[in-house]
Amino acid sequence: MSVPVSQEEAFEVMPANWPAFVALLACSTQWRVVGTMAGLIWIGLDYAACRLVLDDLQSPPGVFADLHVMEKAALPILNERDD
Repeated sequence: MSVPVSQEEAFEVMPANWPAFVALLACSTQWRVVGTMAGLIWIGLDYAACRLVLDDLQSPPGVFADLHVMEKAALPILNERDD
């Protein structure tokens, strides 16, 4: 039995946004999530942990602000319900 393989969509990251994109990927394990009877609720990123990650990456100034913008955009998508 063969399993269908889905193709991932390719996208381009502008060079000016590359440090913020790398930071988001590096902080992807730092999401705060609460489990409820209705399912998971994504609260947001753990900023203290993200600061450590950004320091470790030696991220340029402004990346934390960019990370916050991406978090704000991601939360509604992460919290969508299929009700």
